[in-house]
Amino acid sequence: MEQELLRILRRLRSPRHLLQTHAQLLARGLAASPRLLPALVSAALSVVPSSSPRHAAAAAAILRAAGAGASTFAHNTLIERLAGCSAADALAAYAAMRAVGVAPNGFTFTFLLRACESLRRLPSCRCVHGQIVRCGFGSDVVVQNALLNVYYKCSDPGDVGPARKVFDQMAERDVVSWNSMVGVYISSGDAKRAMELFEAMPERNVVSWNTLVAGFTRVGDMVSARSVFDRMPIRDAISWNLMISGYATHGDVEAARSLFDRMECKDVVSWTAMISAYGKIGDLDSAKVLLHQMPVKNLVSWNAMITVYNHNSRYDEALCTFQQMMLEGRCMPDEATLVSVVSACAQLGSVEYCNWISSYISKTNTRITTALGNALIDMFAKCGDVGRARLVFDKMRTRCIITWTTMISGFAYNGQFKEALLIYNDMCRGGVALDGTVFVAALAACAHGGLLQEGWSIFKQMVEHYGIMPRMEHYGCIVDLLGRAELTEYVSTKIVEIEPFNSSYQVLVSNCRALEGRWGSVIDARRTMRDWKIEKTPGSSLIQVGNEVHEFLAKDTSHKKRKEIYETLDGLIALIRRTEHTPWISVMKPRLHGAVESPTCLDQKPQGEGQSCHLVALCLPNLEQRTEVLKCHPNFRGNEQIIHLDTGREIGTVERFALVRLEDGGCPR
Repeated sequence: MEQELLRILRRLRSPRHLLQTHAQLLARGLAASPRLLPALVSAALSVVPSSSPRHAAAAAAILRAAGAGASTFAHNTLIERLAGCSAADALAAYAAMRAVGVAPNGFTFTFLLRACESLRRLPSCRCVHGQIVRCGFGSDVVVQNALLNVYYKCSDPGDVGPARKVFDQMAERDVVSWNSMVGVYISSGDAKRAMELFEAMPERNVVSWNTLVAGFTRVGDMVSARSVFDRMPIRDAISWNLMISGYATHGDVEAARSLFDRMECKDVVSWTAMISAYGKIGDLDSAKVLLHQMPVKNLVSWNAMITVYNHNSRYDEALCTFQQMMLEGRCMPDEATLVSVVSACAQLGSVEYCNWISSYISKTNTRITTALGNALIDMFAKCGDVGRARLVFDKMRTRCIITWTTMISGFAYNGQFKEALLIYNDMCRGGVALDGTVFVAALAACAHGGLLQEGWSIFKQMVEHYGIMPRMEHYGCIVDLLGRAELTEYVSTKIVEIEPFNSSYQVLVSNCRALEGRWGSVIDARRTMRDWKIEKTPGSSLIQVGNEVHEFLAKDTSHKKRKEIYETLDGLIALIRRTEHTPWISVMKPRLHGAVESPTCLDQKPQGEGQSCHLVALCLPNLEQRTEVLKCHPNFRGNEQIIHLDTGREIGTVERFALVRLEDGGCPR
């Protein structure tokens, strides 16, 4: 009968069924059964969500009803479950256990110490320590080992005194005790004391050696780590992986590869560590070769390869790797995978990829975590669908500082500057703790929207109300803001004084002066950049043709269809001129077309080659009806509209800060 009742208890899914079952057990005198009571407590904790304030109430009531007849095991079941999700309730459950006269055992205190570790409060740790001594477990080596670790984690950072005191007072020490104390010294950064204690150990196992190796690799002392590694009498896979990962983390890929090649039994961790190592130095070909050579790939391996491509700005290859993983069908993506893939889609700015990954997430009923929600907001905003970005934002139950910042930037990116400031104001009213990054996003929105008064107000609020010291990014936004308000002379000297060799700020000041028509100052600024050998980061443009993304760099002649591109260019220029439109490629914004400075035209093929290629590529015969120019020069808009009207294609473009879309003959907003 008890066996059948156990099966029923394991299948309980609602509080109502729990109450009915408990009533039946009480009626039959089985509520305090040593076998059934722990299962009943587990069922009570399972049917109530851990986030509910009533999570532990039903289980506690069941134990109270059992009274002194409840076993230590039943009480331990409650304490163990609460230690991981509600540490304070775990301590309260222990107090209730003692109140009804149930004696604890060693497991009870192990669970209580786990709760203390979650609380990170030294007074709670001392109270439990007192109970350990009082109940006669002061010489239990397992409990003492747990106490040693918890004392260190509950003490001030770097304070090993309380943990060392427990270690010195232990009546009996096993190898775990020594390993724990060595680990404490390693964690505190005292490698010398750790080494001294290690040398004094009466016996060592492979964990002892690995603890020391891990400590040295963590602080970057690879010489000492290698010395310990070479002395090891026996090495396991963890030993090799610690050294390989340590070398990889600190940039010595050759040493990492040397150990990797010597390792007889490579596991997934070893292969993944080497993939990440090659990714950090940009050797993506070697990383890709290793991925294909892996005998067994798990999700971590695929995630590592996708991350490597993302970190090296090879977003299309990151998406191809994800598709390859899905085609193999052995691994299902987790949160980390989807965040990386969504981030790659955001960087490409491709609507097709955006719809593809969002459709996958929707069809698989993937739970939108905070990290994934942040990535989705960024992706939708960069693909021009700020409405869907706002929908994700509104549905998120938990928002962090990154969520708010991404939403502010998303509205600003799409030219909705007022909406960006509304989000910022909601954030302030909601009592969210603001940091410097939020203010960069808000100030950038004000700068690009020409909101001078709002920008100044936010800057003053940041300094005076929140006490945040302005960084270079904040000053850069203010320079941009004042420049758009024709106040560049007020700030141009300041920005040059702060960071004179920053090409972005030099170009910003130069362009702001050009907006005011001060061409002499523009020439002086450019001459200064040339004399100081300050080079602007080369511009680049992307265009998606079908499922393939092409990138064009300024002055780049490496494209395999370059000849076809420039043959088509002549016909394109004629098309544009028939509309009496000047085919500009200039560093100035559209409003400067009437300036004294002579224009740079497409047929001169100047430094804006990448932008010229957009015009050509849009007219190539193998393009689909809908074409996306993922990044383009601001002055490309006029040319783009002519091509749109002539070819009937819908064209979406993404500029450095704002997204523009042409369809049905419309003009760019």
